[in-house]
Amino acid sequence: MQKYRFVFNPYDVEKWVNDMAAQGWHLKKFTWLRFSFERGEPGSHIYRHDELEWGTAHEDEYLEFLESSGIECVDRSGNVMFFRKRASEGPFELYTDKKTKVNNLSKKITLLACLLLLNLVIGLTGLLRGLPELATEYVTFMMSICNLLIVVLFALPLIRIIMLQKHLKKELDVYTD
Repeated sequence: MQKYRFVFNPYDVEKWVNDMAAQGWHLKKFTWLRFSFERGEPGSHIYRHDELEWGTAHEDEYLEFLESSGIECVDRSGNVMFFRKRASEGPFELYTDKKTKVNNLSKKITLLACLLLLNLVIGLTGLLRGLPELATEYVTFMMSICNLLIVVLFALPLIRIIMLQKHLKKELDVYTD
């Protein structure tokens, strides 16, 4: 089964993948947009994600350590990886430190904010030209409206990621004081 979902907040996606597993749909492959699931025993696995730094020298050691702990790498898309472990072996966590999580979210926030700002500028520029009189101007006008709709649609995920980052920063401050 194929499901499509934008991956903005990886923690929401992780929860969704675990909810799918509880219904008997186990993650097989994924990209930032498409997730492939296969039918299996409901609730047999627990899924976790991790975001590895690009070009990390210790990546192979880390993956070998996880494998020796009974944790299976399901798939990788870019630097995001999904892992799973049998639920019968008990819960498991991947202990990526909060500072790394905050940094990863900062990168996502920067990218998403830049894309939203670009769409906002393009959309407003097109609208400031006035109402269309010719067919070609109508196409430009509609493209501007689409750009502004993109801003509206992706503003909420951006706000949720910013809130998550602030929450993690607070936790980080509490434990480092």
